[in-house]
Amino acid sequence: MTEPSPTPEAAKPSNGPEPAGSVPTATIRRRRVSTFWLVPIIALGVVGYLMWSQTMRERGPMIAIVFDDAGGIEPGSEIIHRGVAVGVVREMALSGDLQSVSVSAELRPDAAGLAVEGTRFWVVRPEVSLQRIAGLETLVGPQYIALQPGDPAGNRVGSFVALDAPPRTAAADTDALRLTLRSDRLGNLAPGSPVLYREIPVGVVRDAVLSDDATGVLVTIDIEPRYAPLVHTQTKFWRTAGVGFDFGLFTGLSVEADSLDALLQASISFATPERESKRGDRVESGASFELEDGADEDWLEWMPVVEVGE
Repeated sequence: MTEPSPTPEAAKPSNGPEPAGSVPTATIRRRRVSTFWLVPIIALGVVGYLMWSQTMRERGPMIAIVFDDAGGIEPGSEIIHRGVAVGVVREMALSGDLQSVSVSAELRPDAAGLAVEGTRFWVVRPEVSLQRIAGLETLVGPQYIALQPGDPAGNRVGSFVALDAPPRTAAADTDALRLTLRSDRLGNLAPGSPVLYREIPVGVVRDAVLSDDATGVLVTIDIEPRYAPLVHTQTKFWRTAGVGFDFGLFTGLSVEADSLDALLQASISFATPERESKRGDRVESGASFELEDGADEDWLEWMPVVEVGE
């Protein structure tokens, strides 16, 4: 009878000593990641980057505007310039002292040049007066923020203090001839009142303050650079009443008005002597003149020949 052959386990000695230095080792096989999954991951990354870059290109600079009263403004309200929405309000918060409101707004990328020194912001509200009618569209529509841009070449800034009311005058021209007129009273002059030469607007009233000794009023005016040659040391300035009355025994009462604008707002007129020898020298910014209550007949007849700019 044939005996079964021993198995390898049986053939191996069961209690014999292990060979010196023989330590069992484990073999780890790394599982290969299929490249099939890399394609959608890379595609998602590319799409995400493109969306992020597009969003960054469409976002403009963020600015902060501080208002004493932001009534009518809320997140989503627009900033409008020349009839075009150039920004939108994102957030609003009270200041730490609870005395003002800080508005965070985002400008459009193509309006980033508005975030410069000198730009002025204000809330547009309905306004009706003898001199001005504005903001009536906000009676039936949402209120918005308007602005007056500063110098495009000015320094970029991100924080502004809003005006309480719309500015009455355009931004000051750095080349304008700035003069000071002294008077006993202000009357109905105000910032924005025109300065006229032969009933043509050539300047504007900028400001009015009390004199240092409080005995009079100092009115600051700007004359446009091209009309600066009209002003000499002997130039005379006076208030323009706008309406004149004349009564004659046989002619009766006659009323003469310069213009409708003159009826609605005060203005200042000036004249320069006709003869060069009596004009004096041309003046520079900072010169002072007396503001008379009315014009002498002689002043109204002066017709000097003066070359003005373009």
